[in-house]
Amino acid sequence: MKTYVALALAAPALVAGQQSLWGQCGGIGWTGATSCSGSGIVCSTLNPYYAQCLSGTAQTTTSTTTTRTTTAATTPATTPATTTQTTTLRTSTTTSVAPTGTGLDALIKAKGKKYVGFCADPGTLSNSQNAAILQTESGQLTPENSMKWDAIEPSQNSFNWGNADTLVNWAQTNGKIIRGHTFVWHSQLPSWVSAISNKATLTSVIQNHVTTVMTRYKGKIYAWDVANEVFNDDGTRRTSVFSTVFGDWTFLDVAFNAARAADPAAKLCLNDYNLDYSGSKLTNFVQLVKDLKARGVPVDCVGTQSHLVVGNGAIPSFGTTLDSLATASSDVQITELDIRTSSSPSSSQISQQNTDYTNVVSACMKRSTCTGITVWGVSDKDSWIPSVFSGQGYALLWDSNFSKKGAYNAFVAGINS
Repeated sequence: MKTYVALALAAPALVAGQQSLWGQCGGIGWTGATSCSGSGIVCSTLNPYYAQCLSGTAQTTTSTTTTRTTTAATTPATTPATTTQTTTLRTSTTTSVAPTGTGLDALIKAKGKKYVGFCADPGTLSNSQNAAILQTESGQLTPENSMKWDAIEPSQNSFNWGNADTLVNWAQTNGKIIRGHTFVWHSQLPSWVSAISNKATLTSVIQNHVTTVMTRYKGKIYAWDVANEVFNDDGTRRTSVFSTVFGDWTFLDVAFNAARAADPAAKLCLNDYNLDYSGSKLTNFVQLVKDLKARGVPVDCVGTQSHLVVGNGAIPSFGTTLDSLATASSDVQITELDIRTSSSPSSSQISQQNTDYTNVVSACMKRSTCTGITVWGVSDKDSWIPSVFSGQGYALLWDSNFSKKGAYNAFVAGINS
């Protein structure tokens, strides 16, 4: 008997446990649960990198497996030898839930990427115009401030969950995945952390903070920026309470190991800014990730913030930056994208901004290692840029009146490039 399989559907190995509605249940590199709990909840493949537990009321797709079996039968020897072949076709049909949606996230998922995301917090989610855009355009949310250390643990062992819970609940209700942001960072630290001078104490504090926060949101956050901005622009180690007390990079070992123990399924990222240039900062960042991984520290992904200035000479070669980062990790994420101009840009600045957005997005689309893009805000109304860079702004895809700008169309052009 010979069996020919015309089409075989590969299924991931099952892992103990089940995910709830909106939870991740599969994809390249996924090691967590691959089945879903609840009536009518089905694990649905959105793209090769991501499958999500979705309601069975969503649009369905059907795949067919056909098996051809051929049997050769020979007549008895008392008659002239003849052979008859009988072929039987068996067809089985599998119906699964397919995601529905519109906007940038649906476009990029159709091209094999994991998400287009935006930063948000309860303040911006409470704005109906912001919320409507996020519901339509976004597949991922990053808390802009509500999960930073000073917001979530302002005094030792006193945790303020309100804003973080609001964001997580909104994301889950609306079917968005979440990037947690951030644990070990020199900025927005409460004074009680900054005052620590003993290594054993700081080790315990890091472990407790990471463990407590990640345990609360275990299974609800697909990736975390475990550490953020650990380099100066010249490529040297940034001075912070962490680097000062430890005297080396091992504070990262503590944080990443605690994160892995708290939620083994979450992706753990090292994130930084101004990696967009070929220089010592990018070189040393890549080497640090390699060194961490060589000694067993669980770094799963790297993030380049990509706060860019219109017309920056590094933008046309942005793909080269992504390629360099990919030598350290096969999962490279653009985590905080915006491209700022003057606050009242000229027509030439606007045109250049459109070109720059297309180039950045296109660079990601052309590389399998670039898995997703987060834009740092929805509209110019709520952008962080004007408060930090005087006279600059106009950095996002929607203007202050929540109207789509040319940058939005340029982003789409980059996806379709």
